[in-house]
Amino acid sequence: MKKKKKKYLKKRYVTIAFVSIAAILAVFSAYFILERHNNVDVIQTETKTYILEEDAMSRAKSQVTINRSTSKPVTTVKLPVIMYHYVEPTRDPNDTTRIKLSVHPAEFERELINLKANEYKTYFAKDIPGIVNNTLKTDPKRVVLTFDDGYEDFYTVVFPLLKKYQMKGTVYVIYHYIGRKDFLNEAEIKEMIESGLVEIGSHTLDHLYLKSVSPEVAREQITKSKQLFEARFGIPIETFAYPFGALNDEVVKMAEEAGYTAAVTVSPGDMISSDGLYVIPRIRPGRFAGIDVGSFLDGYRN
Repeated sequence: MKKKKKKYLKKRYVTIAFVSIAAILAVFSAYFILERHNNVDVIQTETKTYILEEDAMSRAKSQVTINRSTSKPVTTVKLPVIMYHYVEPTRDPNDTTRIKLSVHPAEFERELINLKANEYKTYFAKDIPGIVNNTLKTDPKRVVLTFDDGYEDFYTVVFPLLKKYQMKGTVYVIYHYIGRKDFLNEAEIKEMIESGLVEIGSHTLDHLYLKSVSPEVAREQITKSKQLFEARFGIPIETFAYPFGALNDEVVKMAEEAGYTAAVTVSPGDMISSDGLYVIPRIRPGRFAGIDVGSFLDGYRN
């Protein structure tokens, strides 16, 4: 009887151990799927296309070092830069990632109306250096609207509203995604440039995670995208957005050396310094959904 009991207990412990190991493997498996999922720039199905930003999946924050200049004084200004992705109705209530990155068109229009009512004037991202260094005269209440990834809804939803309210926006386009399903095409980009209401910024060639690729690949993604955009559209590309918000000292330096005058991150905040023009913080629109945007921005501090 004792032998049978020992044998049973041994068998039970083996089963429990096996189940525990399986559970641990499942967790790690899910983790690596998320890692892989995160490194795949575009997730495409029949009904949806989306790109994950680094912090959309609670990724670790990037860290960079800002070298303070001793030869000239550092100036800091309050300048809210808002970071949008999709502006569309919810397509799939179970798609939590896309929902997290989306703003309904009606809510977006409400925000534009509210900004106007609160006497906020919109500026391009390329205006930021001039605003920070006090070489560009601006209104006291100013805001920059940015849109990452260059989705088709920027042309079908955002652009008509910018025209309606005569407001400006900066869209960060992934060069090799121009003309793909659910993304902006060349004719749309040209039309928006000609309107004078849209600035085109670079979001690299292929939306790669710049901290995990070789320095040579990262430099090409940053530099060549600028060159190709400028050759194709005949305009200077002055600002850059880091894919996934992934950056380090080396990547930031590459953006500066490529000739961009400023670069935006996914870090929250609205205070921009003259020696931090390549690590500009932005505010997610979810922070003020359904409330008075102007009052929120007036009192926002981070």
